[in-house]
Amino acid sequence: MTSEQESTETITEDVSDKSGTAEQENTGLNIGKAVGKIASLMKEKGALSTGDLAELRRISPDQPFTPALWRILLMFDLNESPGWISQEQWERRWATLLMVMAHNIGLHNYRVSFGQALANAGWSELRFVQLMKSNGETLEKHLRRVAQFLAGKNQEADWSDAARLLFTQSGESGEKIRLSISRNYYSALYAQENN
Repeated sequence: MTSEQESTETITEDVSDKSGTAEQENTGLNIGKAVGKIASLMKEKGALSTGDLAELRRISPDQPFTPALWRILLMFDLNESPGWISQEQWERRWATLLMVMAHNIGLHNYRVSFGQALANAGWSELRFVQLMKSNGETLEKHLRRVAQFLAGKNQEADWSDAARLLFTQSGESGEKIRLSISRNYYSALYAQENN
C-alpha cells in the first residue's frame, strides 16, 4: 500500500477514545484518528493548495460549504453522515472543524489537551465559560475566535478534543466532554497560579 493510499484510507477503525459516544462507537468512527490524518494532510507541503487552505479558513456559519471541504470529506470517506446525526449537521460540523484546523496548521499535538492549550495561551475564564456553554452556531463562532487566538499565540493543541465538543454537543456524552476540557483548563490555570 502506498503512502497516498494509507493517507486516504477510510477512517473507520474501532473507537478507542474514552470520551467517544455510543453513536460514534456504532459507526466505528475514530475522531482522534480522523483529526490526526487531516492535520497531517494540511501540514504536508503541496497536499492542499494555498487556495484550498484559504477557502477553509474563510468558512463561516453563513457560508460553511466549500469545494475544499468536499474534497477532504471524500478523500477520507467522511462524506456520509452516520445515523445519529443529520447529513447537514455532519457537514457543518466538519466545516467548522476544518476551518479551525486550517487556522492552526502544524499546531495539532495530541499531548496538549484543548483545555490546557487555552489556559496556556491565556484564554480568559469568562470566554472559556461562554465556550463551554455554547451550542450550534454559537459554538461555531466561539471556536473560530479560539482558532484565531491560538494561532496568534502559536499554541499547540489536541484538536480532536474540539472535534468531540463539536460532534457531541448535548446529552451525557456532551457533558462528559465539556467536563474533561474544563478539568484540563482549570488544572493548567491552577498550575500557572502556583508556579
